[in-house]
Amino acid sequence: MINRVSVELIQNLMSSRQDGCEGDQLPDTQNVIRRFRANLVIAGVEPFEEDNWSHLIIGNTRFMVAGRCGRCQMVGIDQDTGTKTKEPLLSLSAHRAGKVTFGVYLTHGAPEGSPATSVLSVGSLIQPEPNSN
Repeated sequence: MINRVSVELIQNLMSSRQDGCEGDQLPDTQNVIRRFRANLVIAGVEPFEEDNWSHLIIGNTRFMVAGRCGRCQMVGIDQDTGTKTKEPLLSLSAHRAGKVTFGVYLTHGAPEGSPATSVLSVGSLIQPEPNSN
């Protein structure tokens, strides 16, 4: 899962750097989202807020955060054209200390008594639970 607000922050960093992409064309938001190949894209409030969650509920479906997603040079490949660039990894590396991560891994966890059918829909309410540490 990735946070659209985090993507927009990385896009702004890429725009201010301008030295990692070929030509003057910076990828648009949808292009950057596709580069991270996420299964879920949320509309969070703060960039990287998902890094501090332990659980979340999307609609009627509960998930546990299993950890942050480590990133490599594969995010520099435009999924539409196959063109390789140094971005967004260069900007992400400059912004994040330590191992370069972006997004989180989720595991599905149905609590007892929950409905047998889980449904995820565009626009579903997201209820995060922060880490307790």
